[in-house]
Amino acid sequence: MTETLLRLSGNVRGVLWMTAAMASGVCVDVCAKLVSHDVPTAQILAMRALTTVPVFLIIVMFLGTRLVRTKRPMAHLARGMLWYGSLFFVFFALRQMSIAEVNAYLFIEALLTVLLAVVILGEKLTARKLIATLLGLVGVWVMCAPRMDGFGVPLGVGAALIGAFCFSAQTLFAKVLTRTETNFSMLFWPQIIAVMIWVPIALITWYPAALADWLYSAGAGFFAMMTNYMVLRAVRVADASVVSPAAYTALPFSVAMDLIFFDMLPMPVIFIGAGIVVLAVMLLDYKGGEAPVEVDDAASIADEDAPSAKPAIRDA
Repeated sequence: MTETLLRLSGNVRGVLWMTAAMASGVCVDVCAKLVSHDVPTAQILAMRALTTVPVFLIIVMFLGTRLVRTKRPMAHLARGMLWYGSLFFVFFALRQMSIAEVNAYLFIEALLTVLLAVVILGEKLTARKLIATLLGLVGVWVMCAPRMDGFGVPLGVGAALIGAFCFSAQTLFAKVLTRTETNFSMLFWPQIIAVMIWVPIALITWYPAALADWLYSAGAGFFAMMTNYMVLRAVRVADASVVSPAAYTALPFSVAMDLIFFDMLPMPVIFIGAGIVVLAVMLLDYKGGEAPVEVDDAASIADEDAPSAKPAIRDA
């Protein structure tokens, strides 16, 4: 199975990793939406971090601090703030809308990443990418239009769009950090940063949470770590502007979870807009990317503490 995957181009493998990440990410949304509405959003993030950090500390205790050594502490700080900033706005939006609707608005993240990757990472903006981006933007507008009140943007929609921008920016930070940092360090430091930032903020308005709320927060933390890990694997082997549109697969996963857990369906126009976005994704070229690298994707985290001298990064 591993040999078959390694025969695929870097971009194809990156898309597969990102698709799996989206399925895991929807599970994060489910857990976050199941937390009581009485628990403030900042407190959900603090509870999530508090239940996640001990697991990482235990791993470090047994496997050693070499897993978390870093050459770019400030980059980790920036990425951690962007990652949890994205979660804050997304969790807030989930209180206002269904999971499918929130993820539909988050589709703009892929468009932002295409543009930011060109400006920041120097990836080539081909005609195919430009057309796909513009068409995808039309699809996002179709999904957003029914909720717009003139030029006004509802609070939930605005939060989802800001969350998309933060996630796009942290994806690009991850792309850069993979050149020198291990996957484990890139999972570890955002949690430490989250405890330092969100716990003090949450204590200001702390609400006595039930056991179920702690369990759902812990579940959100677990699936978020899985999502984060798979996103890192995706950007290690493929262009950021190519793997990000795979985020569109979050829509069918979201619809399924809305039906299973909340007996909800998004507005029909969401599917129309999503169809346009899928067409945009199909316009992208998936044949490029880094040449297959002999890496065992099933290897443990401990085996990834020594990045290759030639990381799987490709300037498109």
